[in-house]
Amino acid sequence: MMLSFSTLPCEGWSVEQLIEGCKQHGYSGIELKIDYGYAITPDSTEEEVKAAAARFREAGITVTNIGSGILLNGLGEEREARRSLSRHIRIAELLEAGGIRIFTGTFFKKISERNQAHDKERLIRHIQEACDEALARGTGVGIWIETHNEFSTGMQLKPMLEAIHRSNCRIIYDIIHPYEFGEAPADTIRLLGPFIAHVHMKDGVPFEEADMHEWKYTRTGDGQLPLAAIVELLKDSGYAGYYSLEWETKWRPELKELDLALDSVFADYVQLMSGILAE
Repeated sequence: MMLSFSTLPCEGWSVEQLIEGCKQHGYSGIELKIDYGYAITPDSTEEEVKAAAARFREAGITVTNIGSGILLNGLGEEREARRSLSRHIRIAELLEAGGIRIFTGTFFKKISERNQAHDKERLIRHIQEACDEALARGTGVGIWIETHNEFSTGMQLKPMLEAIHRSNCRIIYDIIHPYEFGEAPADTIRLLGPFIAHVHMKDGVPFEEADMHEWKYTRTGDGQLPLAAIVELLKDSGYAGYYSLEWETKWRPELKELDLALDSVFADYVQLMSGILAE
């Protein structure tokens, strides 16, 4: 099965522990967070990154992508974000990863904060520059925009992707965020299907507060998202990539409060997705 997990909740884990986690639970892919306190950091040497890549390769585990927290929104020159992205492109090459996750827009939580000003032309130019840098290196690394923030829906992202017009600019379909905007999965996948490189699976329910844009996250399978229907729509669209568990205890207090052991979360996800993918 094409199942992977993000290492976001795996702070302090070594490369060997990540490989063991994949083998123990039946994951063939892994989505690496590059940050201090993780198996690979922004300061890891090229030799260290190459050694990690070799260990994943020997274990038969694909590094699907780098789950960076890099944010581009066109609100400034964003030099630091671009420098960080250049560094991530090099790390992705060494890891033989398919792409680098980036965010666009601004992180917001309330419905009343949805409409924010952006210089879309500048944002598009910054993404084009990053794509061109990656393309020039000839290693196949992509710049993957996650469906997140103001740029969550197919309605918002498809025109931007067409304007960017780069073969290595694709989408990570995080299934909850277009849903939070009220866009039906059938519409998101119809608009973005050819661009989808990777899928983040998660689940949730609306918060009781009327002005909350974000949903309250739950264990995958316990919320209101139509997970099986989304997978079926993706299959019908021709998607054949990974379904990645992104367990966000690092950011989401409601998940932390569940007090679930990470091993059980990983195991439960494989069991859930085995049933869905077998249908």
